[in-house]
Amino acid sequence: MILSWLKFLKKISLTVVMVLLFSGCTVNKTKLPPDLDSLKSSETGRLPEFDSKDGYPDFVALVQSYPQEKSYVFANDKMIFKETRKLKDTQIWNDAARFAEINPEILSAYFSPVMSKPITKENTPWTYYLVARLIADVASFGTRGLKNYYKRVRPYVYFNTETCSTKNDEEDHRQTYSYPSTHSTYGQALALVLSEIDPASQAGIIKKGADYGFFRVVCGFHWNSDVELGRIVASYVVARLHSNAEFSEALKYAKEEYRSLQK
Repeated sequence: MILSWLKFLKKISLTVVMVLLFSGCTVNKTKLPPDLDSLKSSETGRLPEFDSKDGYPDFVALVQSYPQEKSYVFANDKMIFKETRKLKDTQIWNDAARFAEINPEILSAYFSPVMSKPITKENTPWTYYLVARLIADVASFGTRGLKNYYKRVRPYVYFNTETCSTKNDEEDHRQTYSYPSTHSTYGQALALVLSEIDPASQAGIIKKGADYGFFRVVCGFHWNSDVELGRIVASYVVARLHSNAEFSEALKYAKEEYRSLQK
């Protein structure tokens, strides 16, 4: 009688184990994000925005103009620019050049050292997806209209000096404007989103976002006030994205993949 009972318990235990294993695989298996290449526009090669233009405020009406020539803020901009020229060939100068390209691979490598797990296409596909997609909303609806409206001259053009980048890059940027910094807006937006995904690493992530913006001052492409406005615009863009269903779903899955990695 006892032997039969033990055999029954053994059979039940094996069944329970198999059910748990199977259900565990089901729970941990989440769908993958859309293929980034398939989302790119055939005309521009760019990824689409999460939201529409109508979803964002008129930033020209919302923010103040750039500091004028005789203002104390512009005097501070010029002082900071001149001081940062002393950083040429230092580590921060080299980092400003190294991470200047807005590319998901580069930004993932930049933020990964302070994350609890590195951002990769393979292990954190939804987080990588958000890194790749955020720039579209930041540039299209956050900074482009302001840049084209104010047409502020970049500091290296104003002072007729060099940057941390190449001559070709400098020539390309002479045709664009300075206020606000798209790079700093993007870096801050990423820092806000990544700190939600990996809250245990929030302090390091936020610092990396701030440093990323300051790189543009060090490099010579932006005034300090360009970077400061970029951080403000980033907060508006990220706040708006939280009411977008597509972004919210991607953020949910990104949080899940980081929680699963920490188990």
